[in-house]
Amino acid sequence: MFSNIGNEIVAFLRQLIVMVPGLLIGVILHEYAHGYIAYKFGDPTAKNMGRLTLNPIAHIDLFGSILLPLLLILINSGIIFGYAKPVPINPSYFRSYRRGIRYSSLAGPVTNLIVGFLIGALYGLFIYILQISGFSLNEAAGTIGQKAVLLINEMFQKAIYINIFLAIFNFIPVPPLDGSNILASFLPGDAMYKYLSIGRFGFIFIFLLLYLGGGLFWKALSPVINAVFNGFTWWQYLM
Repeated sequence: MFSNIGNEIVAFLRQLIVMVPGLLIGVILHEYAHGYIAYKFGDPTAKNMGRLTLNPIAHIDLFGSILLPLLLILINSGIIFGYAKPVPINPSYFRSYRRGIRYSSLAGPVTNLIVGFLIGALYGLFIYILQISGFSLNEAAGTIGQKAVLLINEMFQKAIYINIFLAIFNFIPVPPLDGSNILASFLPGDAMYKYLSIGRFGFIFIFLLLYLGGGLFWKALSPVINAVFNGFTWWQYLM
């Protein structure tokens, strides 16, 4: 019994090590991008509140950045998800209300796609270095060095997958996800405000989706995510 518990703890810690770096990079840059584009459209709120920074402490949310990912790993939901503390945005500052809402909302998921692509490029360099050094990822992990290389390999893969997932997930037009703001920016005035007003209930739907339908949801998204992953690791077809 104790050996099983020990194995479960080790597996849990390994999941944390391979998933947390990519998740933190993704959610922090996601929120920074929102604030930066909002600032460019005339809203200084995030800048004035010290949120236009890459310092993780300014962005980490106790529930969204720590407790929720831990919970999803513990319940084996099939999806690792989290979010940073939302960057404050005051649309009344925007020179163009609709354009400001639209592009500040687009900034987050687009940034995740850019991050996923850049990590994919670094991953390709990592694989190239392994190849010229004669290391095969198919070898059984024996030494500490081999285990560390396999762990880093998985960290790269998870970081790419997580950022792709964050982008696609945030494009879903369910308030308060970014996709809802993008869609709302094209709606007539009254329809836009009514649509966005359901955002206060949005996270309940999102949590139920991840908790009750995580496996099914992932099964529906995985073909798209895998296709984007293959695009971001285009170099694999040249090796």
